[in-house]
Amino acid sequence: MNGVHAVIELKITPQRDCGFGKIAERVARFEQVEACFLMSGAYDLLVFVKGDSLQDVAQFVAQDLSTIDGVLSTATHFMLKTYKAQGVGANLGDDGRLAVSP
Repeated sequence: MNGVHAVIELKITPQRDCGFGKIAERVARFEQVEACFLMSGAYDLLVFVKGDSLQDVAQFVAQDLSTIDGVLSTATHFMLKTYKAQGVGANLGDDGRLAVSP
């Protein structure tokens, strides 16, 4: 996994005649955005982003995402370690369990 990956929760205000779609489409157009999903629950959009550094992602959130009209709040969660992605486990031993090093 090269670079820094983060998951960002966005709370947004739905817009008349298009709901969440217009803001979601705008968010999805950023090159840093790898995926964008409309969600049920406490937040509206779940956004997966990639950047060169923690500061790069933080700057993207502060300058690009949070300044979009209709974005009420953001919560950024940085991915620290991958155990499984897209159905494939990382660092698994022959028995399918995570390998442990002393």
